[in-house]
Amino acid sequence: MSITTNNAATAPKTNIDGDIPDTEKQLPELAPHIDLKNIHPSFRHCTPPDKVEYIGENKSLFLAGSIEMGAAITWQRGILPYFQHLPLTVCNPRRGHWDTTTKPTKADKNFHNQVEWELNALDKATVICFFFDITTLSPVSMLELGLWAKNGNVVVCCNEEFFWKGGNIRIVCDRLGIPYVTDFSQLIATTKKMLKKHGLKEITDEEIERDRKWADQVVADNAEWKASRSDARQAAREVKIQAAKEAVKPL
Repeated sequence: MSITTNNAATAPKTNIDGDIPDTEKQLPELAPHIDLKNIHPSFRHCTPPDKVEYIGENKSLFLAGSIEMGAAITWQRGILPYFQHLPLTVCNPRRGHWDTTTKPTKADKNFHNQVEWELNALDKATVICFFFDITTLSPVSMLELGLWAKNGNVVVCCNEEFFWKGGNIRIVCDRLGIPYVTDFSQLIATTKKMLKKHGLKEITDEEIERDRKWADQVVADNAEWKASRSDARQAAREVKIQAAKEAVKPL
């Protein structure tokens, strides 16, 4: 089978890692206890198409979850400060710019390489962290969750009430014993706890507890605002469901 090549120098590109308005306030402000200058010398943040760099005995964290061709909030960028003080390789599939002529087929070189990069990094990941943006459909993220759900190294953040397939995800997580949270702030401690379980000894119980208490405060502070958005979020969810139905109608 022939492989379609793309001319990187002339192909039109779009930035899929640009700033996306967080209209639903899914991402909290940076926790006050985080020191952005504290970066471990063995910390690596890897994105495609560059080769993933594993340093010594580094554990790795794969950031699975919503991208939606750049429409999802940039949660991947938001999670990095909470892990950069650790000897850890973070695999982030959300590359900066994407060739808009790329076709989602095996024959397309760019697409094929992107998918292989993700699958290889997922296979090697110590922990796989899923975040589902409630404003997206995220079918590929749900596919990846299905593939790795039984590995024992997965954590999930998904709002069951407002993500269009949140109920399905919640039931799968409960059935398989996958740690499940509903707020991004809660994902930090949950992910660190899983990394510690899988051998990242630099993470202390005190650090996990500090992150957990911060998340509890974030959830409490935002409870009233999120409650006021309930009707609007439900309406948006119905729109997503209808859009998905339209997308699978036969031509």
